[in-house]
Amino acid sequence: MSITNTQWKRLTECAKLVGRHADSLSHLKKEMTSRKLPELYDDCSKNRSDLLDATLHDVLPHQEYSIRKTRKFMPQSYHLIYFHSATRLSSLFPDGTDPLHSPGMPFTRRMWAGGDITFDDHLPFQDSAFLRCKESIKDVEIKGNEGDEKIFVTIERRIGYMAKTGRHPFADVDPVLENRKLVFLRERPRPLDTPASATNIIKHPHEPQDKHTFIPSPALLFRFSALTFNAHAIHLDKKHCQEVEGYRNLLVHGPLTVVLMLQYLTANMHRRHRHDGESRDQVITFVTYRNLAPLYAEEEMTLCVRQKEEHLWETWIEGPDGGLAVKASVRTAGAPNAEGKRGAGPYC
Repeated sequence: MSITNTQWKRLTECAKLVGRHADSLSHLKKEMTSRKLPELYDDCSKNRSDLLDATLHDVLPHQEYSIRKTRKFMPQSYHLIYFHSATRLSSLFPDGTDPLHSPGMPFTRRMWAGGDITFDDHLPFQDSAFLRCKESIKDVEIKGNEGDEKIFVTIERRIGYMAKTGRHPFADVDPVLENRKLVFLRERPRPLDTPASATNIIKHPHEPQDKHTFIPSPALLFRFSALTFNAHAIHLDKKHCQEVEGYRNLLVHGPLTVVLMLQYLTANMHRRHRHDGESRDQVITFVTYRNLAPLYAEEEMTLCVRQKEEHLWETWIEGPDGGLAVKASVRTAGAPNAEGKRGAGPYC
C-alpha cells in the first residue's frame, strides 16, 4: 500500500490541528477515527508460526509444550505476527514506521503503550487457516502540556475466519478482538549527545510464583521485526536509538513482550496441569496489559507469573534493576479438548 497525496495532506492538516492543542482535539479525533483502513487477509501459514517457535525455543523454558508437530491450533498471541499492511518503502517515515495510524508531523516517534485481547476459547484458530482482520481507529487522546503533547491512538482489530470461496460458517464471529494503544511523541529538535536518563523504578507489590530470566539478543529483535514486517529503527539501529530517540540500546518490541508473557504463562499452566496434578488445563480468554518502562537488547529481563484465583493470573516483566517494565492481568478458562469440550485437551 502506498500513501496517497490526499492522505499526506490530511497528515499535515492533523499536525496543524494538534498545534492548537485542546481546542482541536475533536477535529483530530474526527479525522483519524474516520480513516478507512484496509481490511487485511492472511493464510496464517504454519511455516511462520514454526519460525516464531524456533525463535522462542532458546528463550523460553518449557517451550516443548507449544512446539509440537501434532498441534491443531495456533498458539494464543501468535496472531500478532500476521495481518500487516503491504506499505511501500517510499511511504514509510524516516524511522521505518508506516503512516496508517499516525497523527502526522511533528508526532513521528511511535511507541507501543499497551492494549487488551479477548480470545474466544470455544473457537480457536487452526494453523494455516484463512483469516481476515478488520481494523479501525477507535479513539484518539491528547495528553500533556502544549509543546510536550503525547497522542494516544487506540486501534481495534477484529480477526475472524474467511472462506476463500463461498461463505465461511463462522464468518460473522470474531474469535480474537484486540485493542492496541500506540502513543505518538513529538520529534526531537536535534540529535542527542547522550541517551536520556532512566525513569523512576516501580516494583511489583508481590513476589512471583514462577519466574524466568534471559537476555534478549539483537538477533531475537531482528527476527521478530522480520516476522511482523516491521522496519521501525528503534528495534534495528542502535545508533538511531541513541542519537535520535535517546535510548541506550535497541528496544524490545511491545508485541514481542505480549507473546513472551502469554507463552510463558501458557507453558506454566501446562506444566502445572501435567506435573502438579491439576484437574484440567487452562486457556487464556482475556488479557489487558500496559508498558511502563523500556526493555533493552543485551540486558536481563525477567518474566514473572502469579496466580491470584483459579482463573485469574498476573504476569509481568521486570528489567535488570527489578523494576516493572510491563504488567498484565489475565483471565483463563478450562481448555477445550479435541472435540471442543472442556477438559484436558491440548489447545496449542
